[in-house]
Amino acid sequence: MKAGFIGFLTPEMGDPYKVLETYARAGYSAMEIGDMLLQGDVKENKKRLEDMGLTTITTLCTGADDDPAALIKKAHALGVSYATNYILSVASYRFKDRPDAPDYDEFRRELEKMDKLAGELKKEGIQLLFHNHDADLTTCYHGVPALYLMSEYTENLDFELDTGWATYAGHDPLVVLRDLGERVRMIHVKDFVEGAVPKEGKCGAHTMPRFTTPGTGKLNLRGVLQAAKEMNLPYAIVEQDFQYHLTELETLTGAYLNIKETGFLD
Repeated sequence: MKAGFIGFLTPEMGDPYKVLETYARAGYSAMEIGDMLLQGDVKENKKRLEDMGLTTITTLCTGADDDPAALIKKAHALGVSYATNYILSVASYRFKDRPDAPDYDEFRRELEKMDKLAGELKKEGIQLLFHNHDADLTTCYHGVPALYLMSEYTENLDFELDTGWATYAGHDPLVVLRDLGERVRMIHVKDFVEGAVPKEGKCGAHTMPRFTTPGTGKLNLRGVLQAAKEMNLPYAIVEQDFQYHLTELETLTGAYLNIKETGFLD
């Protein structure tokens, strides 16, 4: 299993390739969502990344209405075999991006569209993944968490389990990993602690975890990585939605060392 990351890049940080080089030196070998490489000469951008020892592993899917031809074109240009979606209607309501929660019928229609999209991508060797938030496990239809129904009601869609959000939702990520089984293709390693979250900026008025460097909070890091290793998952992807006391590089360095200390990295 190798260490990857998602995010940790902001315009204020300057040349993103110089920033990425520092992350590669910190031990990372994979970057999720490589769409930035599509700006300019894609082949040259990919070579710059590869020369650092980094590879990109996914492209972004924004939702069920995405054009499959456009997603396929992006994935082929990047040379990736995964497209990942990070928010559907359940989480969209949780983060106040829509006024009402989806009812069961809307939820089912959305899943049908996602599964159809996943099927179109699969024909071209691209696997569509869904990344969960807490709401996908705390929102239930007929007593069953939405994430589990997504697994039951789709055939082509697979999952990227965010183990931190699962923990924050009150679920044991080891149980969720076991239940979803081979439908899980990757994991996000995210951590949080008890504490107040400022009601400003990126937090807005939402109830949010107080994120912390993976390995320093409530996440069962060792257990999650052991389970992922046993499932032959290729990457542990570090994510932290926003920083508090550490810089992005400090967070990624600490996370990498904590992950490496478990002994589950290659």
